[in-house]
Amino acid sequence: MNGTKVLRLCFRNSHVRQLSTTQQTCEKGFLSSLFEKKVEIQSGAHSSKLSDKEKICELNTHNVKPDCLEKYLKCTETLLGFINENNKVLHGECLGNFQVLVGDQDQFVHLWRYEGGYHNIDENLKFLSGNKDYEAIQKDLASTLRSRHSQHMLKFSYWPEVQLRTGSNIYELRSYHLKPGTMVEWGNYWSRAIRLRDYKHTEAYAGMFSQIGELYNVKHIWCYGSLEERKEAREVVWQHQQSQWQDIVANTVPLIRRMTSRIMVPINISTTK
Repeated sequence: MNGTKVLRLCFRNSHVRQLSTTQQTCEKGFLSSLFEKKVEIQSGAHSSKLSDKEKICELNTHNVKPDCLEKYLKCTETLLGFINENNKVLHGECLGNFQVLVGDQDQFVHLWRYEGGYHNIDENLKFLSGNKDYEAIQKDLASTLRSRHSQHMLKFSYWPEVQLRTGSNIYELRSYHLKPGTMVEWGNYWSRAIRLRDYKHTEAYAGMFSQIGELYNVKHIWCYGSLEERKEAREVVWQHQQSQWQDIVANTVPLIRRMTSRIMVPINISTTK
């Protein structure tokens, strides 16, 4: 191969590499514009902008041993009975007791609300510490569990207040794990989205974000008469609010690291049905 051909070949290879690099850069830039969101600079805690910090929600998740379901339900009933017997001392209100139907099997979710902020939660902890009856109930309950975890959460101020339901319902618990620094932006979009999504004004049950536990975690709980009603409700939003809903989805999806959905049913002793 003579020198002229070598130079031409080298030039061609260099040119191809340059085009390939340029193309990859353009593709990366295009994809980045779709999926990368800049973190907003915050001037204060997002909890002060999005919620009333005097209303604390506690979400308890229990993963039960498959062969201990009956004992677990009896222990849970005993625990709620103890709390009700001491309601003059203990602060808080039970907003629902659920068993997961679709999602993590043998899992139970309990939702509590405390008025008066962390002061009343501290008072509860003082009363329960060293209480022999409470310790005995917790010991029995612990023997039925594979694992459990809890979160303290704040209700989004733009969500409707929780209204206990009657009749026969299913509940969908949607969990969104957000990128750090994006909670305020999420709240800005969902303050508009909730008006579109809750078209019957009966579906939105609870909307919260974590303050203690797994951080930047959002929980939306929706209430439906059936799985078919859930399907119809979601289709209505896309059919009648397509352009607005499409814009909200396009701007909130990039904020999410991970998301899950669980279908739950109230257990017999649940305060909401």
